[in-house]
Amino acid sequence: MQVATRFQRLRRWLQQRPLLADSLFAAALAVTYIMSYGVGTQITPELHFRWIDAALLAVPFSPIAIRRKWPWGAILLSLAILLAAVVTDQWILTADAGIGFFVLTYTVAAHLPFHRAVAAAAAMWFPVHLLVYFVSAADAAPATRSILVLLNTVMAATVFWIGFVMRNRRLKFEELADRARVAEESREALAAQAVADEQRRIARELHDVVAHHISVIGVMSEGAKRVLRTNPDAAEEALATVNQTARTALREMRDILTVLRSGQEEPDSADLEPQPTVDSLRALVAQTKDAGLPVRYSVRGEEYPLPTGVSLAVYRIVQEALTNTIKHAGPKAKAGVVVDYGQEEFRVSIGDSGRGAPVITHFSGGHGLIGMRERATLYGGSLQAGPQPGGGYLVEARFPKNAHLQGASQ
Repeated sequence: MQVATRFQRLRRWLQQRPLLADSLFAAALAVTYIMSYGVGTQITPELHFRWIDAALLAVPFSPIAIRRKWPWGAILLSLAILLAAVVTDQWILTADAGIGFFVLTYTVAAHLPFHRAVAAAAAMWFPVHLLVYFVSAADAAPATRSILVLLNTVMAATVFWIGFVMRNRRLKFEELADRARVAEESREALAAQAVADEQRRIARELHDVVAHHISVIGVMSEGAKRVLRTNPDAAEEALATVNQTARTALREMRDILTVLRSGQEEPDSADLEPQPTVDSLRALVAQTKDAGLPVRYSVRGEEYPLPTGVSLAVYRIVQEALTNTIKHAGPKAKAGVVVDYGQEEFRVSIGDSGRGAPVITHFSGGHGLIGMRERATLYGGSLQAGPQPGGGYLVEARFPKNAHLQGASQ
């Protein structure tokens, strides 16, 4: 295992240094060929091994050292060495030049685009074929020379095809690696988006719970303070409402925190209160009345069941709208909640006769209105909010009857 690990590290290290790796490869080929030539001289006494011969044998391998760094430079250097061998009549230079040409053929096929690789291979092998046909085998019969050229062409084409296949495999591997990287980045982005969405959802829930109940507590405690001496019974009733509202707020916050602490685990449903729905609006209106805001609640149309998410969104929108009315409408304001079960859409309207909330333009500056809009759009609905021409403020949310399908696709 350690040997394999070290080999992988050495391989990666050499891949990052192509010039050094190719120089070592060229040196290894040269040493191997020189050693084989030396063994040949021992077997054949007519051949004499000289150090000058060893140097000449190493020269044709030099272009291999720059084959990936400067492929066209390696091709030109190889052709120059071949031309020098012909001009100086140093045929020992051509004895091993074929190996270098085959290595360069593989290199251009494996690392250059197809058309450029074909051009590079043709630039190498056309002069070689001319040399073989008209110089090296000039004394042979034309058929023999043609066969030699054909054999060189077939071998060069085979080496080129191997390099082309290896290039395609490498590109395919790189493409798959890029896809895996993009998929991993997308997965991380989706996970981060899911976390952000969940954080916004929790923030909306906490805002709705805290804002409404604290507003009720503030109004009722202020009222109890004012009538504590003159009307103790009314003060006691207001404080009882404060107590009940505080308990409800604590219970709802405990439910949210219990879900957060449980993480992936299923929370104990026996310890949690059911999520509020449209059916809970009557209790919400009654609680708001206890806080001192006269509210009229009415239902239009034939009732039909709403998806759980839509029903919770409707409740939270009404809750937030009534909270804003308590805080901003003024002491003499009245409110009305109208739930309309239409044939094409479900609509809920919350209006008041007060001064109106201070935030009325493009939902800017107030997280409550932003939260109501997000809840509506999450299920394919829409929300409008603003002051009315005759006075007061109106919040109206509309949901299509197939809102649960649109919400599921978000």
